[in-house]
Amino acid sequence: MLAIHEETRLRKRLLSILRQNSEAFQLYYDTYGYTPVEPLLDYLHTLKGCAYITRQDLHQVVEFDPERSVEWDGGALIRVTYGFLPSIAKSRLIEIVPPDVLYYGTHRKLVKQVLTGGLLPIASEYVQLADRPEHIGEPTDTLRLVTVNAKEAHEAGICFYRVGEHYCLSDAVPAGYLQMYAD
Repeated sequence: MLAIHEETRLRKRLLSILRQNSEAFQLYYDTYGYTPVEPLLDYLHTLKGCAYITRQDLHQVVEFDPERSVEWDGGALIRVTYGFLPSIAKSRLIEIVPPDVLYYGTHRKLVKQVLTGGLLPIASEYVQLADRPEHIGEPTDTLRLVTVNAKEAHEAGICFYRVGEHYCLSDAVPAGYLQMYAD
């Protein structure tokens, strides 16, 4: 169990990461701000003072947060309840020709909505996509992957922007360019 000062320090660091206050996109975030827990832990382990952080430590931070600023049911996905993905000035983004296929991760409860309504930048200005499924996380009981036909979407006029080595941002992507991911 974390001491109170360790819990406070981890909470602050976690909130900063989940609110995406860093210019470096180290993690995948869906339109609603969720990110998979295991890649989050892997990333935390690379930070000074966080090499031994566990899922139990994350649970303690969430459970005892008086402001309830992190939402996590103990499963595969976690997010902050407010303040994620600050605006990125379009003038700072460089439009790219995307790879043929990109990937999007979402909660299982939202798959039908995504496949019928498309990808919409609801909680941010853009939709975040990954170049490989493993950069989102492994499908689990709550996390589902959607394949985006980025080549066709780009040819139809949808803009894509590189943000980090493995991630792209895009404008809204209509449902016609989406399908469930299949291994």
